[in-house]
Amino acid sequence: MCHIMNRLLNKRTTKIVSSTSPLTFETTGGGSWEVWDRFIAVNGQNIYHIGNVCGTCSFFFEKLIDNKKSINPKETIDKLNVGLTSIGDNTIDTLREIIPNGFYEIALLTIKPKFAEVGQSGDYFANEQVNLWGIDGYYGVPHSPKVNYYRGTDKEIGDERKLFEFFIPLTSTDNLDQTRVDFYKEEILKGNKPTAISLSILDIKEPAVWPDDDIKPDFTSHWCVAHYILDGHHKIKAASDLNSEITLLSFIAIEKGISSTDDINELLKYIDN
Repeated sequence: MCHIMNRLLNKRTTKIVSSTSPLTFETTGGGSWEVWDRFIAVNGQNIYHIGNVCGTCSFFFEKLIDNKKSINPKETIDKLNVGLTSIGDNTIDTLREIIPNGFYEIALLTIKPKFAEVGQSGDYFANEQVNLWGIDGYYGVPHSPKVNYYRGTDKEIGDERKLFEFFIPLTSTDNLDQTRVDFYKEEILKGNKPTAISLSILDIKEPAVWPDDDIKPDFTSHWCVAHYILDGHHKIKAASDLNSEITLLSFIAIEKGISSTDDINELLKYIDN
């Protein structure tokens, strides 16, 4: 996976209250745990299982139902079509209506998404995850997220840690309008970098044991940042088709991942360098 220099264009921290977003974070318990599984829901219905609270368990996401529509702000932000270069107050105010309540580190990033097909060579779950956690003994096969997705930066970040980046569509590629994809291809070919919007989570996962106790893996800690695409599915597809860069306005939920505020700040440092 390629690395793009100066990927972090701008960042700021915000707290969103009194949100009217149809999106919410949900949890359920498991065993003696009051909170174990985590979800993203639309209008009260869980659409993605986004993992559990176990730091030694493997990272995963899994599509539960197909959400037919993107989560768009009522007020159109024309600058998103050509690409933001900074995070302005007006932009944040407009987007508050689609972001759930909570604390966020907002990052404007340059990204270069690569399409990943489940079970193929580009699928994290069939490759890098198996190399560190092995095959699930119960199912006997690698995890399936039940959705094709996109990958971004893979980067060694020292101390046996590696960063993995995922761009996960809330709507299936089957629901995309090719005319809109072509429109954004034209914008990209003009030199613009249209902006997509994501609700993002950082999960830091490290197994307690390795598949082969006699062979230590090259990387024992996976820093997995999952960007759930709210708006900009056509832009992501266009960029992937062209192998080109666009921008992403990422709302990183500080309290919802298996990570701390310091971890998120460290993540952004690694993304930018």
